[in-house]
Amino acid sequence: MLNLYRLSETAAAWAARAGALCALLAGLITCADIVIRHAGGEGIIGTVDITQMMIVATAFLTIPYGFIADSHVAVDIGVERLPFRLQALCRAFAALLGALLMAAMGWYGLGQFETVAMMGDRSQTIGWPMTWFWYPLLAGAFFAALMAVAVMLRHLAAAVTGRDPAPAATPPALDGEAVP
Repeated sequence: MLNLYRLSETAAAWAARAGALCALLAGLITCADIVIRHAGGEGIIGTVDITQMMIVATAFLTIPYGFIADSHVAVDIGVERLPFRLQALCRAFAALLGALLMAAMGWYGLGQFETVAMMGDRSQTIGWPMTWFWYPLLAGAFFAALMAVAVMLRHLAAAVTGRDPAPAATPPALDGEAVP
């Protein structure tokens, strides 16, 4: 189970890197468009379409990492004071709710995707098929649901065994020395 969990962490980290790259590209394209327009040019055709797609990709490619890193915003009113196994059960329940939310977003997104595909909708400026905008949303939503399930299973295992089956990996030393 630990190897599968570590593989999930790695996959989510790569998806988050791709999402960060999309954010960088959106920013660079927007800045380049502003500079070109300020210099008297016509700007970059399709800036709005491109940046909208990049921002959707940024959001939905980074959400899975938030789940697997267990780093979403949480309000621990009283949970921190519970015994370890009860804390783990509460965290498993929260992960289950997250998985259900992301799966529902993906499921209902599929319906919207089908409608957009059936209508043949295209983006306003450069005419990209609007289905392209749905791919990162759907992939990210379903991947995030899987990551939340992995987190739920981790916390359920912790509740049963009384120990975390996938403790945080030891960060590598910066200068070659062992990390305490």
